[in-house]
Amino acid sequence: MIKRHRLLYVYMVLLFGLSCHDEPYEGDFPTENNACLLAEQATADAAASFAMASDDNFSLFCQIYRDALENQIEICGDGDGSLQLLLDNLGNCSDEDLCAEAIAATEIAQNNYENATDNNSEALCNVYKDALMYQIEVCGDDSLLQAILEELGDCESEFVDTVGTWKLVGWVTNVLRDIDNDGIVTNNYLDEIDCYDNETLTFNADGTGTLFLRSRADITFTPLSGPQGGEDFFVDCYSISEDVPFSWVQNANSITFTLTDGTVSNYFRNGNSLYVAFDDGFYATNTEDSNSVIVERVTFVYYKI
Repeated sequence: MIKRHRLLYVYMVLLFGLSCHDEPYEGDFPTENNACLLAEQATADAAASFAMASDDNFSLFCQIYRDALENQIEICGDGDGSLQLLLDNLGNCSDEDLCAEAIAATEIAQNNYENATDNNSEALCNVYKDALMYQIEVCGDDSLLQAILEELGDCESEFVDTVGTWKLVGWVTNVLRDIDNDGIVTNNYLDEIDCYDNETLTFNADGTGTLFLRSRADITFTPLSGPQGGEDFFVDCYSISEDVPFSWVQNANSITFTLTDGTVSNYFRNGNSLYVAFDDGFYATNTEDSNSVIVERVTFVYYKI
């Protein structure tokens, strides 16, 4: 029940974080939309009951909460989609897959944090940390999630100007591999590759910038026979010199890159760290069968220098 209550806590914080405002009310009290006010109050009451649910009545109060959310959407609308997000992540009100629910809650908390303002960044950072810790608790230890938690630190704001030069320092994945075949696995593949040690990007104050690409790696692998399986990896690094221009726009902690060919990438900032994920960031070809490849999502990590 402790795990479930922690998930309920995350949902409650997300609900009130998405639906409440700190500004004082000014003007006349509305009277023309009493049905919407009643629907909002019913949702708040249902959420409070849901947060206090026990093992015996969890599904019941979850369904009541679902009904209230659906009713509020129908009567009041849901312009920013926040109510629908809560509704979707309640699922079918069974607790069969707490891991899936935890992942969904983490995704919501991450999105809120990435779009935080200076006024609510610290609060949303702590909500994000809670969601990450709960996901680790119910889904199992995850080195990437632990790395994010360490990077978030105590959530105190650290001002680092985006304008300037950033250096690539990591390729972080969810998979542990031994790329340099030394018997030690890691989820930061850049530590295993003697390449990409001078890749930088520069933000200019006028909204332009440049990616400075100075190396490229061709990675292959040979499957190992025997009960243990695995692979031996081979890395060929080539020197290149490519300067790739881009334009950029920053919104809170999110930075949107647009290359001259129209390609758009979304980067995320946290203090003096910059992250961007690519679904095919790691690509390795089988030496025995060129149609067999390993493709993994990789988060590129940059530090301000």
